[in-house]
Amino acid sequence: MIRAIEFPNPAEFRRQKLPGSFHIDLTQGGPDAASFWFYCPCGCEGPSRIIIGLRGKPASSPSWEWDGSLSEPTLTPSVNQLRCGWHGWLRDGYWEVA
Repeated sequence: MIRAIEFPNPAEFRRQKLPGSFHIDLTQGGPDAASFWFYCPCGCEGPSRIIIGLRGKPASSPSWEWDGSLSEPTLTPSVNQLRCGWHGWLRDGYWEVA
């Protein structure tokens, strides 16, 4: 398991490139959604973006439901990184491999 660390500052997030770290951009995603940027837990160093709901799962697809926690976030459903093949969950602040 890899701990998910939140970076409120996007520049620091991009500079650190820590596997499993994330940044939430509230200016992207729509009225009840946001962009969840993260570095893959596998360490491939590629930043990825998914759409998360601020009040449940957004209607747009694909999208994820977020529990609202910055310190111990949970996303539903699982995250599948097609680029590198990593697949797993973010539960209670930890990335878990499927």
